[in-house]
Amino acid sequence: MTIEHEELSPLVPHKGKMFIIDRISDARPDEWIIESETKITDGFMFYEKSVDGAPNYACFEIIAQTISALTGLYAREHSLPPNMGFILSVSNLHFDFDVAKSGQTVKVRATREAKVDNVYSFTAELFVEGKPSGSGKLTVMEVVE
Repeated sequence: MTIEHEELSPLVPHKGKMFIIDRISDARPDEWIIESETKITDGFMFYEKSVDGAPNYACFEIIAQTISALTGLYAREHSLPPNMGFILSVSNLHFDFDVAKSGQTVKVRATREAKVDNVYSFTAELFVEGKPSGSGKLTVMEVVE
């Protein structure tokens, strides 16, 4: 299942230039698995001309938005409104590169590992041009209204 940027927009709270995911290349909301793709260009929000790319820390935002898209897709599949979420903790986050260069595609694969009430734990793997390039664990709290 491929979902393009425009279709994802209503499912995540990020808008305009802050919404940086280009597409979802795989989504299995009921299994809590998702893969996103983001191409680094000079129009990318975190692009820095001095390095002709985006610093690795910008990839954390790609991971966070990928998880947000997964929760939004799950909500849509179950006729629920998308909810806001807050990152409670980040652990074991590392990147094997300093800069994602212009023209490169960053892919994130995220999987929900645990859920307690409205708190979720996700693992994420990051790939640059198909090469494993980082990973981490995020714990998020969904704000249920």
